[in-house]
Amino acid sequence: MARAFTTSSLVAEDVDVAFPLIHAASPDVGLATWRDFARGFVGLPSPYPAGAIGLRNEAGYLCGILTYRIDRDLRHGMVLSIDIFAALDVTGEVAAMRALLQAAEAKANELRCGVARIQIERSEGTQAQRLLASGYRQRASVFCKELAPPAVPT
Repeated sequence: MARAFTTSSLVAEDVDVAFPLIHAASPDVGLATWRDFARGFVGLPSPYPAGAIGLRNEAGYLCGILTYRIDRDLRHGMVLSIDIFAALDVTGEVAAMRALLQAAEAKANELRCGVARIQIERSEGTQAQRLLASGYRQRASVFCKELAPPAVPT
């Protein structure tokens, strides 16, 4: 039996509901941090160069989320950059991930992006393997360094 999922832009009422998905993708992110982050794109008009898409299963439960923004890339031009990508559905996680990938690619087409770039925390593991199986390739490594917050001018 084929699974049916629906997607829609994340709205303010979805922010707290989406937190378990955010926490599964990034366990070190707290609810207050997520709320502050989400405030930057929830409720923006479509099409807008940043936002979030929620994925719901047949029962109406939020089982996937992605956040995106448009970037420019020297090689690819307009790129849909996806910073948060999480799909968790107890009855069909693979199907939920496929549906979320389809939503990402549809949004990239809508915003005239030639590339969808998905950032995940680790390149090993199930999520990376599923992305590879869906035609995505690892093209770069990202190095991060946490910096002290800038001093507040007095």
